[in-house]
Amino acid sequence: MKIASIQLNAEFANVASNLKQCEDYISQVALAGAELVVLPEFFSSAMGFSNQMLDVARQNKNVANWLKQLAAKYKIIIGGSYISFDGDNAFNIFQLTFPSGENYVHKKDIPTQFENCYYTEGDSVNVLVTPIGNFGVALCWEMLRYDTIKRIAGKVDLVLSGSCWWDLPIDAPIEREPLRQYNQNLACEAPVTFAELSGVPVVHANHCGIVAGSNFPDADKLQTRKFVGAAQIVDGNGQVLAKRNFFEGGGFVMAEILWKNSSRNAERIFPDKYWIPDLPDSYIHAWDTINPKGKQYYKEVALPYYKNCR
Repeated sequence: MKIASIQLNAEFANVASNLKQCEDYISQVALAGAELVVLPEFFSSAMGFSNQMLDVARQNKNVANWLKQLAAKYKIIIGGSYISFDGDNAFNIFQLTFPSGENYVHKKDIPTQFENCYYTEGDSVNVLVTPIGNFGVALCWEMLRYDTIKRIAGKVDLVLSGSCWWDLPIDAPIEREPLRQYNQNLACEAPVTFAELSGVPVVHANHCGIVAGSNFPDADKLQTRKFVGAAQIVDGNGQVLAKRNFFEGGGFVMAEILWKNSSRNAERIFPDKYWIPDLPDSYIHAWDTINPKGKQYYKEVALPYYKNCR
């Protein structure tokens, strides 16, 4: 199967603009012969802490149908994630849409840090069973946790992945440069490590460019961050078949993937650990402290806003 992965330089929280940019890329890869294309996490909006994010769920109300229309129009399978409000709660939904109109959905299990402000915990259904094969789904920091690997191990033929991975603020003190380098390396290596551990190819879509928002939870402090990582296609041995780094700007990569259904039978044993990489203490501290504050913001601010804007 010929597969494409998009790297998007999104306009923050401007859904109409980003959907137009995505369609431009989809039309290009379809013309080049791609049968499947993956869009990044939060492809319609990107992600940052800002009042602008509160209106994204409303702007996204027609994205599901938009994906169906494009899959049919360009005769291509499309996957990507966006914030969706169902009337009761908002989720980070990865939607895989076939030209026939069939849909398969995974809701990201745990929001990462201030993502908790805009959607809530999803499901553990990281395996999408389709007529052409079983797809695993791993969104951003889902790639960093052994729980995700254990859910898909021996059950999938291909992993579809996307990230919206922000860097340290661009004006962070010079002494934090080693942490910045670590973060950039981690964003690029996570899909490769996930492919090696799962034993199946990974198609990873990505964001580039910058986002200007507020520090969370100190909303009075503005900050600008780059999106890092890479759009890349990696085989089941961890070999990178195609790659576009964040500093190369928007675009796409393509590669041909050979299905290896026999990978489902490979027995794999994983350590009894939560995180796949040995994350620095600052990452663990941010996870433990920002997640609960984000959940409180979602409950007190975002969810009431969503319900009032239906």
